Amino acid sequence: MPPSGYTDHMKIVLIGSPILRQKAKPIRKMTRELVHLAESMEDFMKPTGVGLAAPQIGLSQAFFIYDVGEGLHLVANPQILERKGSASAEEGCLSVPGVYAPIDRATEITLSYLDHTGKRRIHKYVDFEARVIQHELDHLQGMLFVDRITDPSTISVQEGSPVAAVLTQTIKGKGQEL
Repeated sequence: MPPSGYTDHMKIVLIGSPILRQKAKPIRKMTRELVHLAESMEDFMKPTGVGLAAPQIGLSQAFFIYDVGEGLHLVANPQILERKGSASAEEGCLSVPGVYAPIDRATEITLSYLDHTGKRRIHKYVDFEARVIQHELDHLQGMLFVDRITDPSTISVQEGSPVAAVLTQTIKGKGQEL
């Protein structure tokens, strides 16, 4: 659990922060405090994002929130049981602001997870919702969408992006040029 008053100091951490490269610790029990924290994260996610994982606010905990237009969802300890199909679509990330690139993802996933009540659920997701879940689950594994870029020439960086230099180092670290 985060320290008391954590939401008062919460902020989105950017690429280059070590916590974004760590595997998140599993949630032992769904608590009222965790649900409240997840609800507080929504203000940091919107209006520009559709998902936000705990590591992105500096917490090594295996949960994320997302909203694809049907209301806020809390997903803890997720595990993909099955993947089907593949499609490429442009992604961005609140921890890598101003950077976009096409990423290949499964078009259909079956996910096992704990919901906001702590109940284990298994559900099938498709298309955009499946993409969002896979992106957020990557955060819990210490992976960023830029790690999945296969062709650096497809990256779009908005002028003034605060992370362009770190992104360049990340890509060069993979042995590629931006």
